[in-house]
This record gives sequence, structure tokens and C-alpha cells, in this order.
Amino acid sequence: MNRLKNLRALMLSTAVITGSVMMTGCALAPGAYLDPGNEKHINFNLVDISEKVVDPEPVSRKDLAGDDTAEKDEFYQYLIGAHDVLSVRVWNNPDLTSNQQVASSPFGARSSTIKESNELIRERQQVTPEGVEVQADGSFFFPFAGNIAAAGKTVNQIRVELTKKLAKYVRDPQVSVRVQEFNSQKAQIIGEVKFPRPLPITSQPLRVLDAIALAEGLKDSADKAEAILMTDNHRKTIDMAKLLDGDMSENYLMRDGDVLNIDSNRYRQIVIMGEVNRPIAMPYDQRGMSLNDALVAASGISQMYANAKGVYILRNKTEQGKPTIFRLNMKNATGLLLADRFPLQARDVVYVDTAGVSRWNRVINQLLPTTNAINDFSK
Repeated sequence: MNRLKNLRALMLSTAVITGSVMMTGCALAPGAYLDPGNEKHINFNLVDISEKVVDPEPVSRKDLAGDDTAEKDEFYQYLIGAHDVLSVRVWNNPDLTSNQQVASSPFGARSSTIKESNELIRERQQVTPEGVEVQADGSFFFPFAGNIAAAGKTVNQIRVELTKKLAKYVRDPQVSVRVQEFNSQKAQIIGEVKFPRPLPITSQPLRVLDAIALAEGLKDSADKAEAILMTDNHRKTIDMAKLLDGDMSENYLMRDGDVLNIDSNRYRQIVIMGEVNRPIAMPYDQRGMSLNDALVAASGISQMYANAKGVYILRNKTEQGKPTIFRLNMKNATGLLLADRFPLQARDVVYVDTAGVSRWNRVINQLLPTTNAINDFSK
């Protein structure tokens, strides 16, 4: 008798729950869904996507490159510093020659050869085993010339000074000076690159693109919109989108002590979630991205669970103090065409709503364990 009473009570409770869910129109269904039209207190702007909202033409890739106004390489000169190693050669006077080896140019290799960044850096330094080292006080000693102040000078200035001093002992001296090892100056590249590292400053100009190449390129998580170059205690913002489009005015020259920071793109992503086949967070490309691009990246809308009438773009950028929610009906071809002309912005959230029948099916799936328990109890 007690078992029968418990069974009736359990069946009555289940019937009440099922009826309540049916009366509330699946409001208790598990999972998230969005219906901004039914909000009692609207604290955002709800905009239906139509011809008035989208661009007149499909969103396409923009060329962001501008004028090339970067400092020209022909004006660049390397200034010698402490612990650099110099190669001094006095022609026809082997006793006064510090080193007779001549290192090859870092860019003299065959163009078809692709080298690792470690090898490129070694070639930039042009390291060979002998030479004259500039001391910590910025000078070096050379026979018959005495101490030569080298720090802060170019190799040509040192060559002229050596020529004058050696002329007292050597008839018409022919002197050549080159830097054998570059040890005094370096820059740094850090952040979302494959190999963060210090980079030597050499007689070859080191620019932002050179630094990225020597760090073996950017990671997928790198911010391709902006980078920061710390130089002389100042922050210089590099427009990476323009640089990657070929705008060499953003390809700044890097000097001793500079730090190039490639930040993460976590603050410039577009999030695609809801009833899509692959919810993702993808980097925003300021050269142009459409709503269709985002949905394709998420492998499209779920044909089984999605409500194609409820595709939303949530944008926190406020207008009159309120965020904006854009709503698009993609049930027909017109919606697909509008999506191709709707431009996305960084930090947009694309959300695809769940169909009502899908929410109801989820309710049923939640109630099935209870139904099975009743069946087992009644046996």
C-alpha cells in the first residue's frame, strides 16, 4: 500500500513539473538562449539588420598601406661601443694588421637558402676569432698610434684618426677598419613571437620587420593590429595592420636598448557562440571582416538546433550610454546577403539562438531519467 502511494505521488509531481514547463513555453529549458524582444527593462539598443544598417557593398579586404616616410637606410651609421671587436688592416704592413680574415656579408648567401634565425644573427655579428677589443672606457690600443678613443665614433672616423697617427711611422699608410664583433649594443623582441630574444645592433640597420623575422615570426595569438616599441623611455605605437600591408613608414629603425613588444590578441577577438558547429574566439582583422566570415570560421550554423531567425551581434561599444544588439533573420537568402555586408568590430560577440523545439527536446531529455525511475519503481 505504501509503495502504491509513493508511486502516485511521484507520478503526480512529474505531471505537475511537465505541465508547468509546457505552460511557461520552455522557459525552464536548460542552456542559454536570447530573446531581447521580450525584455521588460531594455537597457540596450536593439537594431534589426536591414539595408539601412549594412554597407552598400560586401565587406572586402582594405589596403591600409600609406606613404613610405620611414628613415632611409643610407643615413644609418653604426657607432662603436665598449667591447666591440675591431679588425684593423694596414696594407703592405702585415705586422700592423690585427686580422687578415674578411668575413662575408650576412646577405651574401644564396637567395635560395633559408637560414635559421640563430645563423642569421651570427652572420649579423660577423664573428671571427681575432681582432682588437674596445675597452670599457671606450678606447683601444694600436701599435705606433697609442690609445684611440673609439666609443661613439664611426669606423670611418677611426680610420682617419689611425691614418694620421700612423703617417709619422709609415709612408702613406692605407688603413681599413671594420667591426669584427658587435658586442656593445642590443635590442629586444618579446611577447607573442616564436622565439623572444635579444637582437644585436650591427652595421646593418635593424628594423621592426627584421626583428620579427629574427624571432622566427609571429604566433597565431599575436596582435596583428598594434605593437609597442619602447625607445628612449617612450612608447611608440606601431600599426601592425599597415605594416603587414606593406606600409614601410611603420617599419621603424630599432636602436640600442629598444624593446619591441608584440602583445596578445585576446583584447581584439570576435567570439562566436550559441548554436554553431564550432564555437570559437577568432582574431579580429581590421582590414575587414563580415558576419559571414565569422559564421564560416565557426563552421556554420547548426542545422539541427539553431534558430536561423535569431542571429545576434552584441556590441559593448555604447551609443547614448547603451550597448547595441543587432538582430538578423538568416532564414532566407536575403539574410545571407545582408550578413556579407555587415562589418564586424573588435570584441563583438556573435550569438546564434536556439530553436524552440530544441529547447523542448532538452527539457524532455531532462525528464527522461525521472520517467525511467517511475517505470523501474512500478515494476
